[in-house]
Amino acid sequence: MAYYVYILRCGDGTLYTGSTNDVARRLAIHQSGKGAKYTRSRLPVALAYWEELPDKSTALRREAAIKGLSRREKLALILEKERKTMYEMRRKDRQLPEETAWTVADSCLYAVLSMTAEDGSAYAVPVHVIREGRDFYFHCAREGRKNRCLQSHPRVCLTFVEDAQVVQERFTTRYRSAVAFGTAEEVSDPAEKTAALEKLCGWYTPDMGREAVGRELEAAPRTGVWRIRIEAITGKHND
Repeated sequence: MAYYVYILRCGDGTLYTGSTNDVARRLAIHQSGKGAKYTRSRLPVALAYWEELPDKSTALRREAAIKGLSRREKLALILEKERKTMYEMRRKDRQLPEETAWTVADSCLYAVLSMTAEDGSAYAVPVHVIREGRDFYFHCAREGRKNRCLQSHPRVCLTFVEDAQVVQERFTTRYRSAVAFGTAEEVSDPAEKTAALEKLCGWYTPDMGREAVGRELEAAPRTGVWRIRIEAITGKHND
């Protein structure tokens, strides 16, 4: 029988580690105030981490090992779990391979950049992007709400949708999409900035020639360029 080791985040900010064969049932007991003596006086509690083990004895050994970790090490364990589960797709049958997700992103003329505003509200805008390896670049004005959002909350995601078509007889939409998660940073290196602007101009105006592109680059000092370093990308299709 599978057993589980879990970590609870308590109401006073401390962490509690335990083991069980039913995480949902045990969590409900803790939340009702009938669990361990430690958690009873530290309500409310929330599940912060769990992992599955093959049997009870293995789970007890793992529980003891986690209890021996420092608070910082436990928080690192929780963060790593959050990052892994954050990017998991529910519909595995519609998931595209990662290399195909990159292809979808490369084929789209624009993406929707989703950010967190200074006040914590959601904010999203369409942006033109180009890719260099696992980095996306886009340009914008040096001032404005988008810049303020990125400066205060640099973690963002980009959403791409390719070839969306309504299928009336099936009451659905056929499409391929990609969502990329990463951290944004304004480009300060002049060479990197110029290279990104040249590639952006070349992608969106391939017939204008280098002279016309050069005129656009003259405005570079007034133009901001941001890099989004991608941590994970997922792709989805609906055929």
